[in-house]
Amino acid sequence: MNAADNPPNVVLIFADDLGYGDLGCYGATKVQTPNIDRLATEGRRFTDAHSVSAVCTPSRYALLTGQYPLRGNDGRGVWGPAPVTSPLIVDTEKTTIADVFKSSDYDTAAIGKWHLGFGEGTNQWQEPLRPGPQDLGFDYYFGMPVVNSAPPYVFVENDRVVGSDPGDPLVYVGRNKKNTTPITPIPPEAAQRSPNQFGGAKKAHELFDDYQVGTTLAKKSVQWINERQDKPFLLYLATTNIHHPFTPAKRFQGTSQCGLYGDSIHELDWIVGEILSCLEDNGLSDNTLVIFTSDNGGMFNRGGQAAFKAGHRQNGDLLGFKFGVWEGGHRVPLIVRWPGKVEPGTTSDQLIGNVDLLATFAAVTGQELSKTQLADSVNMLPALVSQPAKPLRDHLVLAPHKGTHLSMRKGKWMYIPSRGSGGFGGRKPGDHTFAGPPAISFVGSANSDIVNGKIKTDAPPAQLYDLEADVRETRNLYNDFPEVVKELDKLLENYAPPEQERGRGNKGPNPAKKTPATSSSRTASFDFESGTLEPWKIIEGKFAHPVGSRSRFFRNLEEYNKQGEFYLTTLESSADAEKGMDSQVGIIVSPLFIPERGKMTFRVGGGRGKSTYVALCTVDGKEVQFARGVNDQAMQKESWDLTPYAGQKLFIKVVDESTNGWGHITVDDFQFDAKVLSEYASNVKDK
Repeated sequence: MNAADNPPNVVLIFADDLGYGDLGCYGATKVQTPNIDRLATEGRRFTDAHSVSAVCTPSRYALLTGQYPLRGNDGRGVWGPAPVTSPLIVDTEKTTIADVFKSSDYDTAAIGKWHLGFGEGTNQWQEPLRPGPQDLGFDYYFGMPVVNSAPPYVFVENDRVVGSDPGDPLVYVGRNKKNTTPITPIPPEAAQRSPNQFGGAKKAHELFDDYQVGTTLAKKSVQWINERQDKPFLLYLATTNIHHPFTPAKRFQGTSQCGLYGDSIHELDWIVGEILSCLEDNGLSDNTLVIFTSDNGGMFNRGGQAAFKAGHRQNGDLLGFKFGVWEGGHRVPLIVRWPGKVEPGTTSDQLIGNVDLLATFAAVTGQELSKTQLADSVNMLPALVSQPAKPLRDHLVLAPHKGTHLSMRKGKWMYIPSRGSGGFGGRKPGDHTFAGPPAISFVGSANSDIVNGKIKTDAPPAQLYDLEADVRETRNLYNDFPEVVKELDKLLENYAPPEQERGRGNKGPNPAKKTPATSSSRTASFDFESGTLEPWKIIEGKFAHPVGSRSRFFRNLEEYNKQGEFYLTTLESSADAEKGMDSQVGIIVSPLFIPERGKMTFRVGGGRGKSTYVALCTVDGKEVQFARGVNDQAMQKESWDLTPYAGQKLFIKVVDESTNGWGHITVDDFQFDAKVLSEYASNVKDK
């Protein structure tokens, strides 16, 4: 379809932290959203739409660029929220959705939350604030430079601080400083907000009233639409509703049945209503494509917890919350209205991501983009204006806060290459970051890997869910469909590996100390201090020198934090291997042993990808415990509870299947209580 003869206006409303269950048209009963529900009645509601990241900044990166956020930062990826010190994250040479419309002679505006960085990252806040939105295809910008929960608490218009005064400039002074400028006082129940880190700019701070942010953004949007004359336009409105702190205008407070969280949803619905009324008043409704969606799923912060206690389910029945890769973190509302093009009152189950808007808008405006520009973005226009019999998308890559959980959706299957959600890990109700297994159990969600707020010790190392039969992700099918796991794992390898989240040099959360060889107080140990592999053996592949003794790592010359002199590694460690030979792949196993109760302690280093790991196995070869490195030579202290397997025959398996260049595993100093046997698992053969 080409709308070039009568180009439509486009209004893209990007709500903040709005969950799949936060709207009446998606099942909410404790809030009323008549304006957004009206969009669904007059347009199409999508039930399988996703933000390709469960985090604010990378989700916005994907929306604007049409690229997975894992491609940002020169291939290192965009994984977390941009801090106040961040430069502009989007390369100004990259094509954005605003560029697409500018190429078709549209007026373009971005209003609201930016959160993609400004300038060169010097944090001096000297005007003009460039590069910024106006360097990415937007003619006009008005909003807050970061987010309503983080400083600076000022508005920016185009590239200037609103209310700026050369005699009283905005100055970054840092955390916990007394000379910061006062900001709007808010009560504790409004949820978390970071203290100000800026001094000066008194007038600019006074113009930013937390309780008027929603009203201000609505007024600015209406004003901008009213000023449009002869040209079609794109309005990208990124609301702060319903991100914390929950500070709706006074007229909305107490109007919902679930506290300030629900009141903020009511204000959001009012904002949408103001935009729709403005379009009607200007006679623009019939030729305006309106798209409403959210940057990620709902967050179970203090406001979300209060709403839950009142009976509200922010993500409906979906598992998980913002920041995590379970469905609740990224499956979001998506509603599209386009009179005469989109059939009213319809629903679509097409798999779609916010990354697809670039290709879709190119189709709407009749433009052709390069294959490179469309590497991640799929034209979803057919799903908007018709009901395709087949999926338009083959697969979708989904990212949580942690790169270790970069996941793959293909058809009905959702594959997560690690345990847990890869999101926040607050453990107690009342925590701002309450999430993960503890929160799952708290809200009563069921998952086969989780019991009493913890991941089971014998849970599979990764997750596979059939979303057609089990959209709530109650049953992990990883062990039931190994061929599907293999297919999706291989497909995931085509994208940036999780190791790129933090790069090398990450010492991890629990690095072991380098210690001399000592006598063990346990009844069994594997410390490799003999300098030979025995009694372990290679059962697949070929390793020239699997027991190493190097003091320093090849690449950065940092010390190995080993125990004693020797350790086991799949990286060629001989003296003549100056740079390390990492092409070796295979499997190394220990002899069988019969454990007593208690824990096995050990060290593990090297890669943290799916293809390099150490596993505890039952005699039939089933892997029941796993550990990996942190993408660094620094070995982590790890432990496995052997109590569930007391009296059974077990063995340890070291696996290196990394064929993508650099990737290996290093282990050392296994200490435990057991009887070590002089036999091996019967299904394990010598090579």
